[in-house]
Amino acid sequence: MKKEEVSQFYDQFSERQIKIGVNERLIFLFKQLKKLGLTKKSKILELGCGVGAFTYLLSKKIEKGYIEAVDLSEKSIENAQKNIQKNNVQLFVGDVVHYQPQESDFDFITLLDVIEHIPIEEHFNLFKNISTYISEKSLLLINIPNPEYIKYLHQHQPESLQVIDQPIELPTLVENLDKNNLEMVFFQKYGIWEQEDYHLFVVRKKREFKLRHLADERTLTQKITKKLRQKLDFIKFS
Repeated sequence: MKKEEVSQFYDQFSERQIKIGVNERLIFLFKQLKKLGLTKKSKILELGCGVGAFTYLLSKKIEKGYIEAVDLSEKSIENAQKNIQKNNVQLFVGDVVHYQPQESDFDFITLLDVIEHIPIEEHFNLFKNISTYISEKSLLLINIPNPEYIKYLHQHQPESLQVIDQPIELPTLVENLDKNNLEMVFFQKYGIWEQEDYHLFVVRKKREFKLRHLADERTLTQKITKKLRQKLDFIKFS
């Protein structure tokens, strides 16, 4: 399918996205970002932002940082620009597979419910491109529907699927990451509307293993807290 056809689909689909707005899934993902260290000074790149529902959540938190968001659909970006008018939020029309950010050194990069809508044969190029600008400190968050759930929908509810809506198997994803010097550091199955209907991944740039003693990196407060917890654990489990 041509990119123009996909873009046209999401131009029309944007009206539905506006009606949905911020939902439980986006709120869950926002909370995960906060657990990972999102602050008001964070710098974030949102790939595949749609009409900007998640961008809006980010803009409420990130007051002194920077948000760069991009989507293939021009109509979706127009709608996002109407609802989010902040100096530290920049929205662009672009193909995330080849998009080169205006800024660099992001704390977070997100692909939230995006890659299942990008043909699998383009995934290698997507991660190859991301690997050119992801920094040592960056965390890449990928969220996708459980591939088994997508297979179920193809069989039983095909009318609920988008123009491209494919199952992304874990081995395929890991292989494309590995070939592009990226590594998965966290994986979670979780449920929003169905049991285990989503998969969440945290990815970073590969790095050489270095032996670092955790005890040497703890502050005095952390050392005291750890000792107290150890004593409590020994009492509890002895």
